[in-house]
Order: sequence, then structure tokens, then C-alpha cells
Amino acid sequence: MTPSSPSPRPGTRLPPPAEPPEPMGAPAQFGVALGLIVLEVALTAAALLIWFLASFHLDAGTPAPEVSPAPYLLAVVAIGVGAGAVAVTWGGRRAWGVAVTQGLMAVLLTGAALTALALATHDSARPEPPPGSPTAPEAPGMAGCRSGGHSQECAHLGG
Repeated sequence: MTPSSPSPRPGTRLPPPAEPPEPMGAPAQFGVALGLIVLEVALTAAALLIWFLASFHLDAGTPAPEVSPAPYLLAVVAIGVGAGAVAVTWGGRRAWGVAVTQGLMAVLLTGAALTALALATHDSARPEPPPGSPTAPEAPGMAGCRSGGHSQECAHLGG
């Protein structure tokens, strides 16, 4: 039996502790930030182009299919969340130029997509007023009577 020792074997050395990386220079940060912005804009444009192509309808004889914007806008939100994660990562590396620009892109993409999604769901949830209600649009060709329907002005309407 050999006693086990807590120290490593005599010929093995541990690597030195890792030092924090040096901060990137301004030109390098500019290049990384610009490349990431171009990538995010391209991904957002691709998501919106796919949405446009999904709702594109050429046949005038049939009604256009309803295409929900939710999946496409949620893809843009995912791109914004990814930009936020990149901002946090580059902030940890002390590349503040990249971190700030990615944080701004995250806020811009996520905020715009969530606002558009909220407006789309708000517009689709608005109920149509029943016919004959005061807020219902009038039928084409019908005109209201100013005097309440008890004069000759409304005789053609049966009033």
C-alpha cells in the first residue's frame, strides 16, 4: 500500500493563474461593434422579409390568408435578447464600446418588436360593433335624419 499524498506528482506543475485579458483597442472595438450591428440588421431584415413573403398574395379572386405577425416579431425579440447577451459578455471583457452599442441594439430591437406585437394584438382583439349600434359604421348609401326621423326630410327612409 502506498500512502496517497495531497501534493501533485513531482514532475507535474500547475499552470499559472489566468490573468484578465487586455482591453481591446478602439479600432478593434469599432470593427466588432459594426460587424455585430450589420449581422443583427441583416437577421431582422430576413425575419421581416419572410413575414412579407408569407403574407404576399397575388390572386385577386380569393381572399388573402391571415398571417399572424407574432412569430416574426418574436424572432426579432430573440435577436434583441441575443444582442443583450452579447452586450453583457463584452462588458465582462471590458470592451465598453461593443457593450454599449449592443445594449442599445438590444433595447431598440426588443422594444420595437414588443411594441409592434402589442399593437397587432390590440388591433386584432378589438371587437366589431353590432349593426345598428351608435358606434357601428352606417351602411353605404344610408344617410341619417337630422330631425330624428319625424319630418319629411326622412320620408324616403320610412320615417
